[in-house]
Amino acid sequence: MPYIGGILIDVITSEDLNESSTTTDHALEDGEQITDHVESNPITLSLTGVILDPNNEKILKLREFRQKGELLSYNYRSRLETVLITSFNSKHDAKTKDGYTFTMTLKQVRLVKAPNVIRVTVPVKKQVKEVSKVGKKKTKKSVNKTTKKKVTTKAKAKVPKKADSTKKTTVNWSQINDAYNKKVK
Repeated sequence: MPYIGGILIDVITSEDLNESSTTTDHALEDGEQITDHVESNPITLSLTGVILDPNNEKILKLREFRQKGELLSYNYRSRLETVLITSFNSKHDAKTKDGYTFTMTLKQVRLVKAPNVIRVTVPVKKQVKEVSKVGKKKTKKSVNKTTKKKVTTKAKAKVPKKADSTKKTTVNWSQINDAYNKKVK
């Protein structure tokens, strides 16, 4: 018996499975086409059938699945996991007592898994001194032979010392492992 999201579909009269791919084509100088990429499109399944539903419970549940974008599975002649109902049409007429005929389209979706990212924070010590804010300093008066003039220059800011490249930085691997284990749990 065919089920969609736990709902019994009483009769399925047809299944139309559509599998396709998209290619990127480029023209060459001599007019020929080359294809350099192929991408699989999502699988779609069109169903036609009959649902017996005197209280309209099934149609309400199928409508809710479609509106909320609920991931479902379908297993009958074809088996598809992680499908969405993209369209659902029902026809109520005198031919079907306590039910209706329907057409429905299911589309298989691919789910992306986010990579596990672990952030480990280890305090880092400063390796340089801060730049001092000294400002202008007056220098000694110098006498120029042609004209007497005071010469002033700006004081040089203290340049931070470069870190000694011969020193090795030690990492406490037990702290990193402890932090990693806390994130994993």
